[in-house]
Amino acid sequence: MRVDGSVRLIALVWQAVYVVVHLWWAIGGAPLFLNGRESYFPGGWVPVALGVLATVGCLAAAATARREVGDTRRHVLAGITALAGVALCVYSFLFPITLVALLFEGARSGIVASLLATGGGAVAGVLCLRVAVDERRLAVRPCELCGRVHGKSPESRAERAPGWAFAGAYVAVAGFAARISVWLADTIAGRWQSEVSRANVSWSAMVVFMVLISLAGTVLPLALAHRWGRLWPAWVGPLRGRAVPRWLVLGPGLFVGAGLTAYFGIAGNTAWIRGDFGGPFLPLFLEMAGYTLWGIGLLVACASYAALTRPPCRQLIREQAR
Repeated sequence: MRVDGSVRLIALVWQAVYVVVHLWWAIGGAPLFLNGRESYFPGGWVPVALGVLATVGCLAAAATARREVGDTRRHVLAGITALAGVALCVYSFLFPITLVALLFEGARSGIVASLLATGGGAVAGVLCLRVAVDERRLAVRPCELCGRVHGKSPESRAERAPGWAFAGAYVAVAGFAARISVWLADTIAGRWQSEVSRANVSWSAMVVFMVLISLAGTVLPLALAHRWGRLWPAWVGPLRGRAVPRWLVLGPGLFVGAGLTAYFGIAGNTAWIRGDFGGPFLPLFLEMAGYTLWGIGLLVACASYAALTRPPCRQLIREQAR
């Protein structure tokens, strides 16, 4: 299987520039960022270290692009570049927030500096992840038409989801239960009603909101793992046995999972550790841990759902028809 060598070269150059810029800032001082910081995480040498790891991974990938390399080494290289890519994306989590600030507050110097820094890190992370995907493909040699590894990957929606997908789904449900337990305690104590009244939010809007998050914490994760989330169950009548539209389930799963993981799992927990906010430990722990597990569980289940709902392989269908 061939991969696009230009992507690896672009990734390598981008990582090198990212390292040089942040090395310059670490030695000579960083510019004025929005809210005084580039990331929720410590700056200085941290982005330099992440950039160096990404550069080493992309350099190794570029050097071995057209060489015969063992599958184990390809998997190791894919793991290194994936780790660097995820770390860079997490470090650059403020990019969408900075982009929104630019749209509403204008191109002030601090916002522009933050946008370039976080945007550069986000692009560097995505490029690393693309290199990691290519390395994995070289290692497993999937079907050119459908991307599956026939004999190892699921071939249809009717197959059972793997155990780790069910684990992710039920971890998400448990996370939702932990979060909702705090809301129930506040409701019984009358605190939640008072907060809604002070916030001047209509009760009808709150009811709709609670119904939606309840569905996102129960039906959504279970649909990602169970067969009825991929093929309509018998009780829907004429739709029975037909394919559930892929993005009807996968889209909300990715959106809610990524949002909860990024906002609460990364930003929220980092701010809590830094002491930016506080409160009674147990309710706060249940909220933050609940949201985090809910988001991560959804993303895990989404990975299985995405694999199970890929379109059938045309080549395999032709071979079976012969």
